[in-house]
Amino acid sequence: MSTSISPLRLVLLALTCSMAGQLQAGDFWRALKNWVDSADIKGCDTTYLHLPKEGFVGYGNVYLTGSKEYLNYSQNFAQNGTVDVSGTLSTRVASLLSVGVSYRGWGLSYSKDFSKNGDTEWSFCSYGQGYGLETRIHNSYSFSGVLDLEGAGIMDEYDIEMKNCHRRLLLGNFYYVFGRKRFSLPAAMSHTIIQKRSSGSWLAIMNYRHSSTTLEGEQQQYYVGDEVLDLGYEGIANYRLSQTQVSLGGGYAYNFIFNDAHILLHFSAMPMLSVWHRNRRYFDERTWDSTAQSYQDERHVVAISQKLAVNGTVHSSFVYNFSRYVTGVMVFANIDSFPEKEKFSIYSFDWSSRFFFGVRF
Repeated sequence: MSTSISPLRLVLLALTCSMAGQLQAGDFWRALKNWVDSADIKGCDTTYLHLPKEGFVGYGNVYLTGSKEYLNYSQNFAQNGTVDVSGTLSTRVASLLSVGVSYRGWGLSYSKDFSKNGDTEWSFCSYGQGYGLETRIHNSYSFSGVLDLEGAGIMDEYDIEMKNCHRRLLLGNFYYVFGRKRFSLPAAMSHTIIQKRSSGSWLAIMNYRHSSTTLEGEQQQYYVGDEVLDLGYEGIANYRLSQTQVSLGGGYAYNFIFNDAHILLHFSAMPMLSVWHRNRRYFDERTWDSTAQSYQDERHVVAISQKLAVNGTVHSSFVYNFSRYVTGVMVFANIDSFPEKEKFSIYSFDWSSRFFFGVRF
């Protein structure tokens, strides 16, 4: 004997399954929200720290940011011998407009420079009482400078123009907070906690830095890399310098509180030592003979080793809390070194200053 299910029963069954799924999804999101909310205040001394009832903060930001790099290396120049190359490349100070949102220390923002250079930056952060993570991806199109060339019968200067240089920088810092009971990193960085009394803490840090700098232009490799064009040929080449470094270290951070917890001043400094690196120079070249009829494309890769490096990161901020609003200024600086080994060294300084206004909701 066969049995059948009426259409009405099928509809009721589908509605029941849908409601059960919605309830399970609702339970999951409530549990996730409760976990995120409690993570910022669990185990803390509430005479020092306060959790606002509003979890979200919406931001409008104005960024000022810049970078500077000092290069010093030697290279073979045609068949004349070795040329020493040194100089400083720097960006113009970029003014970026930014929007962002954060919830209980988890935040995302996008920034853009509306000048002709068009620098951009993505920023993601996750600041908790015990741990903190901040990442930046910055694209800069305004690097320029002068390189001094000396040796092998040559004494000259070479201009690096903005239109020929592009750098992408990825910075990531991961923090561990030892004094989490009374000191709040989110109070200074993401403003989703309010610090009520002054306190400080030792921090441990792991820093990741990756920089990729591309130079384009006819025969640029003569000035920024090894000779790769064969004598008797003409050509063009793109040069890219890739630097990756992981550093470990630690330091101290302190939140000073004034005016009944409305004003917060934050300072932190963390020196580091590099523990891993991977540095490469890439040459993408196209050469042709005097008739311009025969083309050849090649890629050359040169590994760069480095000595033990000392690096560091510094933060400072002024935060003013009033009602559901928060405003202030934050300053960040990162110093990285790739010390000379096999006649190649580079030292980098990256900084940003952020004016912000936020609303809690």
